[in-house]
Amino acid sequence: MSIPQQPGPRSPDSPPPGRREPDRSPVPGPAGADAVRLAATVERLRRRLAEERAAADDRALIELAKGVLVERLGCGPAEADRQLTGLARRAGVSLLELAADVVNRSAPDRLTAAARDTGGPAAAVRLRAAESGMLAAGDDAQRVAASILAHALAPLGANAVAIWAAGPDLTLTLAGHAGFLPEEATRWRHIPPGVATVAGRALAERGSVWLRSLAESGLPSIGHREFPGGRSTAYLSQSAAAAAGVV
Repeated sequence: MSIPQQPGPRSPDSPPPGRREPDRSPVPGPAGADAVRLAATVERLRRRLAEERAAADDRALIELAKGVLVERLGCGPAEADRQLTGLARRAGVSLLELAADVVNRSAPDRLTAAARDTGGPAAAVRLRAAESGMLAAGDDAQRVAASILAHALAPLGANAVAIWAAGPDLTLTLAGHAGFLPEEATRWRHIPPGVATVAGRALAERGSVWLRSLAESGLPSIGHREFPGGRSTAYLSQSAAAAAGVV
């Protein structure tokens, strides 16, 4: 027969009978919660800035179309605005679609042909809005990248774009980017000559590079951590004398 043992004296630090030991495991401090809130705020502001820039590019395209009407009709800006608005209403199209059509008809160029061959009115709006944003950005490569992504590439499924400036010794410097995390852009701020990357390959081959998968190519590139299975395209931009950079 077993005799149950009597409980020994209780330690002053032990909880009373029937009460569970309190959980003394460490809990997240306020710093972690603050970091999460800060990251969410930064992302919200980034999206808002992108939307405001896209809206500014759209307005620039409309103003460009008004300028065409001022020149063609010999009228003032106010009358050009009334004409453009009235034409869009009667044609049953958006003001942006009509603005892109006015610009395309006034000065047919490669963007006009690209819009006709790839997507009609919707493509025309995207390409002309991207062009307007690039013109408004001037030498601000960061704004140029944002405009290209928002208007021309994101509707086609692109996640990000980088603009590289090529040096005389074939070094590549990240001049502008959109869609990449800031820390990723910082890591790829400078590529020395001779380093095998997607952009470096386009520069070395003096042409465009199309890759179905970054992971399968084996080439390191900005964004290979964020979009390892994504496709990558590098387009060489050339001046009259030499390569100017890579997009």
